[in-house]
Amino acid sequence: MSDTVHRLLVVDDNADYRALVRYALAGTSIEIVGEAAAPAEGIELAQELQPDLVLLDIVHHTDAGLAAVRPLQEAAPAATVVAVASYAEHQLWGRASHLGGIAYLSKSTPPTRLCEELVRIRDRRHDSDDIEETVREQFPADLRSVRAARRFVSGVLDGWGCAELDDGAALLVSELVTNAIVHAHSTVELAVHLRPTRVRVEVIDTAREHVRRRDAKEDEQSGRGMALIEALAAAWGIDSLLSGKSVWFEMERPGA
Repeated sequence: MSDTVHRLLVVDDNADYRALVRYALAGTSIEIVGEAAAPAEGIELAQELQPDLVLLDIVHHTDAGLAAVRPLQEAAPAATVVAVASYAEHQLWGRASHLGGIAYLSKSTPPTRLCEELVRIRDRRHDSDDIEETVREQFPADLRSVRAARRFVSGVLDGWGCAELDDGAALLVSELVTNAIVHAHSTVELAVHLRPTRVRVEVIDTAREHVRRRDAKEDEQSGRGMALIEALAAAWGIDSLLSGKSVWFEMERPGA
């Protein structure tokens, strides 16, 4: 875990949960610099304190928490806003599809893991700070989208002078998009990011269940996604989003 001290603002009307967060983070690399029971108060504190992280209860007074996300980001542009809720994960689907890039943590996250999860989320944001260009496209929940997704990624890579990545990226995109459509029954968003030394491809769907690796049989047409990622990608991961998940992989940028 990073030795960097992260400054945290907690915005939650549940005093017991705020106390739990204080207990869980005591003596860790995360320092609580402020607490607010109401979103409006949290926005004022964010502007004053300029924290590194904001832990925000998104179901505070119906949608008041959700409405506070953008003002919090504007008040403290360098802060990473992390949404929390005690709702079951499936009950959040579709509540804030426009906030798909916001990280989400369930309030059921064990206290012993809270610091680790917050640091991981913060580090992931910094990992994206060097993105030079991003191209996005959405595809319907139809298996015909698999071919369209391959063509989309290939066109983006060719335009960036990364055509030699086409074959490997096509294999991975095919597996991940197929998985999202067949198992998550979800529309799919692809985001292709150009970084100084790598290209990152994200396959985003609306289901929060994480992908599980399994060993596919020789006659099966799918089930090889995770094994292919491990074999072909320079890095990969699965990130929880407020309205789903992102399965991403990175490949070395030619000539970098």
